[in-house]
Amino acid sequence: MISSYWKTFLNILYPPKCPYCKALVQEHGAWCSSCLSAILAVREINVLEHRLKSLDSCRVVCEYTGGLKRIIHDMKFRQQKKYGVHLNWLLTNSKLAHIFSTIEYVIPVPLHIDRLRERSYNQTEVIFKEWSKKENLQWMPEMLVRGRHTIPQWELTLAKRKENIKGAFIVTRPELVKDKHILLVDDIITTGITLDECAKVLKNSKAASVHGLAIASGAR
Repeated sequence: MISSYWKTFLNILYPPKCPYCKALVQEHGAWCSSCLSAILAVREINVLEHRLKSLDSCRVVCEYTGGLKRIIHDMKFRQQKKYGVHLNWLLTNSKLAHIFSTIEYVIPVPLHIDRLRERSYNQTEVIFKEWSKKENLQWMPEMLVRGRHTIPQWELTLAKRKENIKGAFIVTRPELVKDKHILLVDDIITTGITLDECAKVLKNSKAASVHGLAIASGAR
């Protein structure tokens, strides 16, 4: 554990800054109040309106816009893993954990093994793993795998997205999923199709309930 003296020294040497505008902030990982007010929008997405048939509920922390959009993009496509601490800070300060008091497993949307090798990390795991531990939620990434390569969803139309992702996910331990309340996590929700497909295979393995959570979304 880092001593308070060492933390003070590090803060003097490397003062904590907002990841977007670089204004000084109180602690490492934090956002300045101006940037935070532009993105923070904790809300529930209407799963019925979006025709998400397998998810029991779905929530997001922020708007996918401005500084956050750039940071998530850089983390996914420019190897900027360092931004994980700032996205984790948003999660912690969203005060959402109490909503998930019945959750037994937290499962990230998996990457295909080829993409994981290319990127060297799953950005969703970097964002959510420490948060789940802080909130005493059991992190279970091995429960769900992506069994085949898929085209990035953002490149496709709505109809093609459904076709692209159908049957892509496999539950590795159905006997452990049975009767469990599960939280699926991802970095971004656009249409919700990917999360819903994951929820479908978990429900097919007799999960009691499956809820979704993402850092950001432009959906309502």
